[in-house]
Amino acid sequence: MKPPEPSSEPPADLLESTLKSLWGATTWPFRAATAEPLETATFIDTLRRLEQCVAVQSSGVLWGPNGVGKSRLIQSLIQRLSPKLYRTLVLTHSSLTGSDVIRYITQQLGLVTKPRRSDQVLALRQHWTELDRLWPILIFEEAQNLSAMALEELRLLSCDRRDTQPPFSLLLVGDATLLDRLQMGVNRPLLTRLGFCLSLQPWTLTESSAYLERRLREVGVHENVFDPPAQDLLLRIAHGLPRAINHLAQRAFEEAARANTRLIRREQVQQALDLLPWLGRLREEET
Repeated sequence: MKPPEPSSEPPADLLESTLKSLWGATTWPFRAATAEPLETATFIDTLRRLEQCVAVQSSGVLWGPNGVGKSRLIQSLIQRLSPKLYRTLVLTHSSLTGSDVIRYITQQLGLVTKPRRSDQVLALRQHWTELDRLWPILIFEEAQNLSAMALEELRLLSCDRRDTQPPFSLLLVGDATLLDRLQMGVNRPLLTRLGFCLSLQPWTLTESSAYLERRLREVGVHENVFDPPAQDLLLRIAHGLPRAINHLAQRAFEEAARANTRLIRREQVQQALDLLPWLGRLREEET
């Protein structure tokens, strides 16, 4: 039997040793989300506005491109909200039918689910009443995927009080298609109950550069190892989206380790783009 051909890919332990010998890094950079967000002017302003809207018990929308950092912004919001004043629930499974939404909320709150919708609604009403001075905040991520029936259930839940005060604040988080969904005629009743619409926009090139340098410092690399053409290509392809920067930079580092080169050049970034074709490639005549 013919022995298998040796792999041209270096083993993981060799890549790890190359990482330390070439750059002196403690671990692979850009691998996970940063512990602290890059507080750009837009980030700080959007976070401040969200806090203000929550403080007046309003409901609304936060939208932005996929990978722009909406989830990280929500995490920062929750960290800043006092647990003595708010009870926050983040819901991520947005592909739910109408009746499933109420059941899912009930389960996430740790309540016993009921077979009938009316019993579920009563259980939720009692729960929110028992919170006393804690204001409930329901945050739905990827809300653009919620069905019309699910959105209608959320509207009905928000009306479930005898006075005009809603029982909770609802924050719908999604991409730009969420706005189109909400403006459809079937969702207009919910739209009229929303009091704000905020957006988180991609970073500028200056902000993206600052993020790149920060992620390097996190792992002990205190110099920019991307040469200018490589960095320019990476940041222009990423279009100011932190998730895209992370993915491209990760692959570029791996390609540089395979080539045993400390300086990451345009060639390594181009090879990274070959592994991420959905991010698009700049043609030679465009660069």
